[in-house]
Amino acid sequence: MTGKLPANPADKDFESLVFDFKYDKEQFKDPAALGLMLYRLAREREQTNLLFKEILKRLDELSEKLSAGAPAAREAPVVERGLSETDAEILRFVRQAGAVDAEQVRRRFGYKGKNAASARLNNLYNRGLLKKTRAGKKVLYHA
Repeated sequence: MTGKLPANPADKDFESLVFDFKYDKEQFKDPAALGLMLYRLAREREQTNLLFKEILKRLDELSEKLSAGAPAAREAPVVERGLSETDAEILRFVRQAGAVDAEQVRRRFGYKGKNAASARLNNLYNRGLLKKTRAGKKVLYHA
């Protein structure tokens, strides 16, 4: 057995990197090489910008398709915002009716008292999904 240790692969990688760095350093002194590099960089930037334009165009097309979709598809994000199915149904009910009070929600959804209906409506109001106004003693909720 010889006393020589096998070469470390990391040392070879380092030597290669140092060689590349020294070569590039010499190339930066040549104005023609520097100009070529800047030209290639500009071309690459143009290609990247074209790619981004294509991506934005496709996103706009998708957005238009989604906004022109069925009403059920437009209401789906409501459930995604963290609303329970019941809250989403109450929100649809308010949108259909135009304006409702807690008593109407109580009757429609079968709550025993107005407190539960009022709490649900206030929760939707606090999330910014409903507006409320007073009409005498009644509080009306609007979409």
